[in-house]
Amino acid sequence: MRTIDDFLEHYRHQREWTRRIVAAIPEDHFDWRPSDDAFSCGDLVRHLMQAEIFWCRLLVTAARGEAYDPFRLEGAAKERMEAFRGPNLASSHDQAMGGTFAECLHNWSGIQERTEREFAGLPDNALHEIAVEHPLTTLEAPLWRMLLIMVEHEGHHRGQLTAYLKAAGVEQSAAVFGT
Repeated sequence: MRTIDDFLEHYRHQREWTRRIVAAIPEDHFDWRPSDDAFSCGDLVRHLMQAEIFWCRLLVTAARGEAYDPFRLEGAAKERMEAFRGPNLASSHDQAMGGTFAECLHNWSGIQERTEREFAGLPDNALHEIAVEHPLTTLEAPLWRMLLIMVEHEGHHRGQLTAYLKAAGVEQSAAVFGT
């Protein structure tokens, strides 16, 4: 990745794919989950929205040379992730993000606009010169790699949503998935 514009083009493409999938999920599947201890379909969408807010803050703050750790968890990465799982699942129930897929998609547009605006202000040289440490995983990588990891996180959960749809018996169309 050479420029922030290169990244933004990739990010927009991936987001459009995610939005098409979310828009295709029947509203009556918003609360469907494969097991009691898993995200529901709607929880996954809200999780992605919350994660984007986190990633944007993390990466923009790092580009300013500052650390960002809203979790303040102790221990190694494994202990941090284990301590984070319960609160992460609970926070995905936050109705402020939306109580339907349509509401989530509407609210997510504003989040995406802010993310794009914030990232567009990142200088291209920061992509390779700034190192970012993820406060949960303790992974440290250049800003350009962390930007891609942010998009990979979305892709991971997009795949999870498609698996949920398959398990719930929802028809999946090639047009929805961009193939």
